[in-house]
Amino acid sequence: MNEPVNASPLPASQNGGVSIQQVSLRCGIPAVTLRAWERRYGLLSPGRTEKGHRRYSEADITRIQHIQQWLERGVPISQVGGLLAQPDTGVSVTHEQDAGPWHEAAAAAMAALESLNTRRLEQLLNGLLSDYSHALVLEQFCDPLRARLAATPSLGGLLTVLDGVLMAKWSSRALSLAPRRREAGWLLVPVGSALPALELAMVLNRPLWCLGANLLAGESRSVFEGLVERGGGVLWVVDQWPTAAERQQMGVASARGLNEACWGMDVSQLSLPADVPLFTGRRQALLSELDVLQQTWRMP
Repeated sequence: MNEPVNASPLPASQNGGVSIQQVSLRCGIPAVTLRAWERRYGLLSPGRTEKGHRRYSEADITRIQHIQQWLERGVPISQVGGLLAQPDTGVSVTHEQDAGPWHEAAAAAMAALESLNTRRLEQLLNGLLSDYSHALVLEQFCDPLRARLAATPSLGGLLTVLDGVLMAKWSSRALSLAPRRREAGWLLVPVGSALPALELAMVLNRPLWCLGANLLAGESRSVFEGLVERGGGVLWVVDQWPTAAERQQMGVASARGLNEACWGMDVSQLSLPADVPLFTGRRQALLSELDVLQQTWRMP
């Protein structure tokens, strides 16, 4: 008998609390960042098992969520500890965006791009990712930088250089998210550039496959056959208006009993199959939507 895949709940360990991997999945914060918040900034103090493995309580998770809220308001990670120690401030205090690391990082990135110093650009990314979530780095650093370059025709070449660095960076990380043997996962299929799909994979931070290019007409069936055997769902990441061939492929997965959805640019005027919902908005907001769909997955 097929059993549903349980995606959202965080089971408590035998030692109490949950593991750093489970917290990372629930909060969308890489494990390396959680460790940095603990070791470098003293923001977290999880419990430990007899073997020294971290175990996080619900209070720890609430604190992580408060840290995220401060960071989203532009507060530098180095200042969050002081604000958490002042309960009266809650999360009502606002900060200028330039007070965080983003303005300085953007200036350094522009200098690196202008000198074609891609190694320096990668170092900047690594530094930001050690302190902040992928979602925040994308929203506050990558997205504004790409928009700035795209808005200036003479800087189009630098945008190509930046996208090449980002593609390489996220592609490597996306490979590590591939589901284990017989584990279900989402299949992210780009419609347009592959970069938005890879960026979304970074934020979802859960078992998934991310294709590096569009599926040509007729190619989806063979890919979806493998997915049916594994269990999972198909997410079309729409970066441009789908071609007629791409539109014909949407709905093929749901017809085979798989969950299927679209996310990205607003294609609400597109006549999608009834079983293919369309989601727009922030990358991180998609997490809860996909979790709802994932509750209906069935293991083969």
